[in-house]
Formats: sequence, structure tokens, C-alpha cells
Amino acid sequence: MIRFFKQNLFLKCISLFLALGLWLYVMNEQNPSITSSIDINLSVINAPAGYQILHKTDKITVKVKAPRSLFASIDSSDFKAYADLKDITEGTHIVPIHVKLPAGFQLLALSPEKVEFTVDKIIEKQIPIDLQLSGKPAADMVVAEIKQSANTITVKGPRSQVNTIRRAVGYIGLDNNKEDFNVIVPLRAVNSNNKEVSDITLLNSTVKASIFMARGLTKKIVTIKPIADSDLPESYILDSLKASPDKVEITGNPEIISTVNSLNTEKISLQKLTGSATQTVKIAVPDGITVSNDSVAVTIKISEKKVDNKN
Repeated sequence: MIRFFKQNLFLKCISLFLALGLWLYVMNEQNPSITSSIDINLSVINAPAGYQILHKTDKITVKVKAPRSLFASIDSSDFKAYADLKDITEGTHIVPIHVKLPAGFQLLALSPEKVEFTVDKIIEKQIPIDLQLSGKPAADMVVAEIKQSANTITVKGPRSQVNTIRRAVGYIGLDNNKEDFNVIVPLRAVNSNNKEVSDITLLNSTVKASIFMARGLTKKIVTIKPIADSDLPESYILDSLKASPDKVEITGNPEIISTVNSLNTEKISLQKLTGSATQTVKIAVPDGITVSNDSVAVTIKISEKKVDNKN
């Protein structure tokens, strides 16, 4: 047997290599390697709890190479693309993309190789409720008082969105009303420009309101005067306070109404200000008077004191 393998060994080796080369040639002709581009859904792993995670794209394109027969047995779900957010912090980050390929596939290109992620902490915040009237009551009738089940409401959402919210607005429709009535008022969160803020949740999206009608009361338009507290840091100067709107309609007994020409806001704290800002502030409403809108936006302008370096 050993003699058999040793006889004509050179010729036998040549034959083996020729056979192997012929086999490789036939396989390459019958099952050649090809390239293809495949779109993969981007997944996220190790995302931190209690944060909103946003990213710029949901698709990753991979260019791969493999024998033609392998492409016939797979689909795009066999390819995985993911971003690992372990130890990521709040803010904007550029995160590398990882891929997993089926056996026999070679990665030639990946697009994009990195994706921008925005990580925003979910927070809660108390905001004031502002109920406003629309429409008109019956002739000779006015809204004497509005009582609501809550004066504030909790909103929840990404920090960047929640911090823009100034108040929750609801509208009470009047339609020739003569009698007192109750209503459940839907609320929406708005920013300082009265634009609705999206991507947040009102933990209670409605408030109950009781509307009391009265006859023979007097209406009057008066000026709103913003009142600042005395807690502005010493390094700043208060330049101006401006209410928007700067007037409000009041309703009440003629004897009381005649003595009122303006209404002050509640005191506005300036302690935490480091620059100009806008705050939603309640109006200080005296007993016996009803206002059409009990809060206003006040624009506060401050500036740093100039330091006198002269000796």
C-alpha cells in the first residue's frame, strides 16, 4: 500500500492540484461571488431608562460580498445593525454603528458609519392653568365668576420641550347663556408665544369649571401693572417690565368697578434671573371683581451693573 502512494508521486500531486483547480473553476462559474447593497433597520441597545432617545436615521445600508447561493437563502432580517448607548449621557452624541452579518458574508461598506443621537431626560413640571372665555352670554348677562377644580397641572416629557411650556390653556364657550353651568375644559400646553408644545403629556388633560352668571354688572377695561419683587441680585439692574396683554376687561358691581383703574400682577420674583426673560404671572384680582383673563405674560429686561473703575 505504501509503495502504491510512493510510485509516480510527482504525477499524482500534479493530478491532485489540477483536480482542485478544476473544482474551484467550476464552483466559481456555477456559484460566483457577487456584491449587493442591503438596507437594514437600525436598532438600539443599552438605552438608558427615563430618557427620550431620538436619532437622525432608521435605516443603515450595508454593501456585502458572498457566493451567489448564499443570497438565495437569506433576507434583510438576517442582517443586524445597532447602536450601543451604554453609559451615554444627556445631550447630542455621534454614535458608531455595529453590524452582524450571516456566515459567509464579507462587509465591504457601511453607510452611515455613525449616527447622531439626541438623549433628553424625561421630567415633570407644574404649570398654571389659564381658562379663557369665548363667545357671548345672553343680553344683560355677564360672567360673574369662574371656579375651577385645579389651578395648576403637571406636564411630563423631554426636558428640552417641558422647559418651553409656560401654561395650560383651556377655552370656555359662551352661547347666549343665562344660567350658571358646569363644563369640563380640555387643556393644551403652550409656550411663551402661545404655540402648542408637542411631544409632551398632560397628566390630567382636562379641568372642571363652574361658570356663574350675573345680571346688571358693569364692565370696564383697565391697565395691568407688572409688580417686581425686591429680590433682584445686586449685580443687576431692572430695566423694564412689560405685560402682554397690557389691558384686561373686568366685571363687577358698579360701585366697585368705578374705583378701579388698573390691576397689579402678583409680585414677580427676580432672584434667579441672569438675563432677560418672559414669565406667566397671575393678576391680583380684588374681591368683587372678575377678570376675563387672570394671568398675563410679563417680559422682564435686566442688565448688569457697570463697574466704575475710577479711583
